[in-house]
Amino acid sequence: MISDYYTQSAAFVNATTSTGWGSESGWSTSPSTFAAAINPVSGDVRLAGRKETLFATHKLFCSDTVALAEGARVQYSGDTLDVVFVKDTLNKGHHKLAYLRDRNG
Repeated sequence: MISDYYTQSAAFVNATTSTGWGSESGWSTSPSTFAAAINPVSGDVRLAGRKETLFATHKLFCSDTVALAEGARVQYSGDTLDVVFVKDTLNKGHHKLAYLRDRNG
């Protein structure tokens, strides 16, 4: 089973919305921990407006039941990574593939 390969632990936090005038949105303070397989990628570089930009630094696989979405952040191995893409792999409700970008990269 693919879940046998989820040998790493990560946590995700979602953005919170503003609660009123002058209040800025932030990030939830209670990360949700989940099992995953996380690997660095070769660093796909995209050109946007004649400027090179890094698309993703890590690839993550996890159960489809994890409520991971684009725009969230993943905390893994002391780093905070932005979730830039999430896909229900093969559209079968089996597992998710997510691309992450290191916030320090």
